[in-house]
Amino acid sequence: MIIYATKETIERYKLKMPQDLRYPVNMLAQAVIEKESGDRMLQWGAKLFYFDRRKCLQLVHFASKFTLFLIDIKMGDLQDVGNYISGYLIELYKDDQQMQSALERFFSERSMICFSRITDRSIIATLNRNQTAFTEDGYRFYDFIENGILKTFEINRKMNFDWIVTQKVNGKTEYFMPGKKFRELLLRRYSNH
Repeated sequence: MIIYATKETIERYKLKMPQDLRYPVNMLAQAVIEKESGDRMLQWGAKLFYFDRRKCLQLVHFASKFTLFLIDIKMGDLQDVGNYISGYLIELYKDDQQMQSALERFFSERSMICFSRITDRSIIATLNRNQTAFTEDGYRFYDFIENGILKTFEINRKMNFDWIVTQKVNGKTEYFMPGKKFRELLLRRYSNH
């Protein structure tokens, strides 16, 4: 999978682009970029934001606009972003056996995650809109604190299964919930295999 990050995200997390990595990792990362770029099911946008003075990461899936908010992500945590993505997806679809099977196949086919610079304007706009409209620049997350614990699964569930997003397709605006769209696309991807 490729995670396309904003300029600020790259700078603050000191992310290395494929060409900046050492051999042979740079060759592996470049191979992932060449193989998976253009497949919107394998691409995510990433943007740094802050909540309660902590660095957080918003991830938006290119094809479905499925969004994950990862809270208190330190530089050392970035190597585990793939595990965070899979963990949240497995938890959010835990009662859906078809999705569990599809997610298992989806993750078994992805061995590496690499970072690159984001250029997709639609995803940049989605990242910005989610931050202002859904998270209210992080202030909305205070509503999800219960007994001193931030309920991150509830935040991500609400964003993907209760929040409606838009997407232009052939000049027409579509309205959908990202969680349902991601499910539809993933099951379609693996229904013929």
